[in-house]
Parts: sequence; structure tokens; C-alpha cells
Amino acid sequence: MGKNISKVHTTFQFCDGGSCRKAKSEIAIREARAYIRNNGLWDTTHTIKTRCNGRCEDAPTWIVQPGNFWYKNLTPDKAVSIMKSHLEHNQPIEEHLLYKDEWAEIITDNERVISPASFRHKTDPELGEVLLAKAFASDQHIYPLFQYLFQEPRAIAIQTYGDALVEITTPHQVDYTDDYDIKIKGSELQLQLAIAAIPKDISTEIADRKVGNAEVIWLKKRTIFTKAIRLKNRKGKHLVTIWIREEDTTTWHHILKIYLSMSPDQIRINNES
Repeated sequence: MGKNISKVHTTFQFCDGGSCRKAKSEIAIREARAYIRNNGLWDTTHTIKTRCNGRCEDAPTWIVQPGNFWYKNLTPDKAVSIMKSHLEHNQPIEEHLLYKDEWAEIITDNERVISPASFRHKTDPELGEVLLAKAFASDQHIYPLFQYLFQEPRAIAIQTYGDALVEITTPHQVDYTDDYDIKIKGSELQLQLAIAAIPKDISTEIADRKVGNAEVIWLKKRTIFTKAIRLKNRKGKHLVTIWIREEDTTTWHHILKIYLSMSPDQIRINNES
């Protein structure tokens, strides 16, 4: 029988993503779970491994609910003291906190500054003079982007593996139920790409279609299709280019705002070479 969650008062969300595991998160988790088991608190306390809490620079991290308390740089000793403070005294240990709801900002010594996406002037071997922005290639970005582009008819065309352009005029199914692959299925296109993280020992066939690089391209010359998203594998092999018509400002603005986090009214162009 599963845990009766109606009896649970406190939930600990333990990050066990890659960075946290490297920082020995599992040892702290073992100590925390042993503490609640030995102190008769198992039935009223729930613990979850979350895979990723989104703060790799502060690994290992925990989130404690209720209260939305975020902890950073967990160690086995900190783990037990945090457990005791929350479960025995209903209080956080503020010196170990990364964030709590009343704070205006997070408290970290390891903040990673990520430069916002911007377009740069490039001479592309295939397309000539372009503005090019490096984009996100993870499934968290590619999957919703493909949903937006293919599930409703849009003024786009697809070019795969050096083939001719195929204009998409009908809705297509976007299937991401496979462990690694996303599949676009419809009357005009059958496309399969690997977008999930893959292990090192994966087959060459899957690794070859794994999206490793994504670029948003803006042609300087005026043609029917003037904007594009180009996907390549990690070795630089072209997988697919999704072309957007010049007049389709709705799709272009969506890509700028949602995919690049860039205002269409304030497009960032880096003029440095």
C-alpha cells in the first residue's frame, strides 16, 4: 500500500540531477531518510527525488514545502539539521537557504551569468550574409517549438538532409512518447529526430540524428522565406531547416519571444565580429 498522503505535513524535494549527484547528493538524501525513519516521522513526512531543481550551481539543492524554502550546498550534516529544524521546530535554517518567499532575491555565491541570445553577423557557407543566433537544443525547447510549428498550419517549409523544400500546409502529429525521439507525422512530412539526452553508449544511428546545435537564422536578402531554424547534430551534420515566410510575423515573433526570450520590438544584434 502506498503512503497515505493525507497524513503528510512536510515534503522534501531532493534534487538528484547530474550536478547534484556529482556533489554527493545521494549521501545527504540517505542520511535525511534514515533520520525520519528512525524518529518515527516517515508517515507524516514525504520525500521526492526531483531529477533537477534548476539550480545546478548551488548543488546539491532541496526544496521544503510548505513554505517554499530552497536550500543550497547540502551535506549529510546539514541534511539532518535541516530535517530536525523543520520537523521538530517548524523553522528553516536560514544560513543554509538559497531562497524563501519573503526574500527579494536568491542568496548564492555561485551565480552563473548566462548571456541572453543575440544575433551576430555571419557569412554562412550555404546562405551567404545572415544574422545568426545560437539557440537552445534541449527537448525542453525543441518539443514545444515543434508543437507550435506543426500542430496548426503555418507558413513554413522544411528542408532535410539536402532535399528540396517541402511546404507544410496541413496539421501534423507531434509525437514525443519515445525515450529519445520526436516524430513529426503527416501527409507532407515524416520526420524523426532525437532530442532527449542520450547515454554515451547509445547506438550510432540514434546519436547521428541527435539534435546538438540549434540556430535561428535571419537572411539579409529578401526572398519568400527569410527566417529559419536550423538543427544540426553534435558533429555539425545538417538535420533539418525550418523556413518561415517573410510575411509570417506571428510565427517569427513567437520564436523571438518564446524560443530566444527576445522582444520583437528590441531585437538584440551584436555587431562585434
